Amino acid sequence: MVLDIRDLRPQVEPVAETSLDQLLHGEQAQLHGLVLSADDLEQLLTIAEDSGDSRRLAAIDILSQHRSWLSSLRLLRRIVRLAHKELDSRPAAALVQALRQCDEVAQFLTSKERAVAREAARGVPISRQTLAPITEALAAGLPADIAAVLLDKICRTHPSMVPYAVDCLLKCGPNERLLHAFLAHLPQIPLFALFIEAGLPQTMTSATRVWQRAARIAAEILQEAPSAKLLRHLLSKCGEDAAFARNHARFLHRIAQRADTSSDADLIGHFERLTSGASEDKVARLAQLLVGLSGRLEGQAGQQAAALLENWKSRSASLKLKIYHLEQGIR
Repeated sequence: MVLDIRDLRPQVEPVAETSLDQLLHGEQAQLHGLVLSADDLEQLLTIAEDSGDSRRLAAIDILSQHRSWLSSLRLLRRIVRLAHKELDSRPAAALVQALRQCDEVAQFLTSKERAVAREAARGVPISRQTLAPITEALAAGLPADIAAVLLDKICRTHPSMVPYAVDCLLKCGPNERLLHAFLAHLPQIPLFALFIEAGLPQTMTSATRVWQRAARIAAEILQEAPSAKLLRHLLSKCGEDAAFARNHARFLHRIAQRADTSSDADLIGHFERLTSGASEDKVARLAQLLVGLSGRLEGQAGQQAAALLENWKSRSASLKLKIYHLEQGIR
């Protein structure tokens, strides 16, 4: 007996006509989990495209909830075209909502219809394809609530995309306020690497002046509200690289003075691990930062910092003297 492999394929039953009719009349709870067939999708799209059909909003809502059509580029493009052609803000917003987490939804960020632009902002993913339209929309000027949604999403930019995100923004000629808001929402470690660690371009051009302005704002942001993650990163870099610690000494000192230590319960443990078996020079570099932090640490963290400093002092007379001088300078 020869078994036809096609017999093993799951059979997708189309939604029964009565069931689809129930869906179109809002009785969706009992139909949860049903898979729409190609014929069902075609019927729903036909209804959605007919401006005279009273069921079109229900059809669009079904397409928004049952998104098997995402696997078809043809159907995806059809919904995008329909959203662009739609003049009524309510179905247009519903269509844009159906496109959520698709790169194509970025096309609607600058819609004149506030409801459509709001749905686009809620649904747009952060990707290499969407960063340019997102920054262009922000630079063009959006209502404050829609801009806030986009800026909150910028926090989720992958570290590897931060240079590209900054480049997209600077090409738009942003004002100072937008530049500050955008940079403040980017991940801090790649922001530091891009603007502080890499330094400024050697040749002076108009683009360089724009970059300098962005670098100044980035430095202000990082020093005003440095995260615990950034502090840990800088501690590790400082311990590993004497030249890095020397070149960025002033910046590191300011970070240590202002970093949010409340969210990092194991910060002193991080110092301890970095200096376990380390050279005296490495301990001295990290001691400079810990002394700067210790005055702001309270309770158990403050006690742990004091104990660690005492432990370091016991390693050698010269290290004890260096830490003593640091403590006197802080006081």
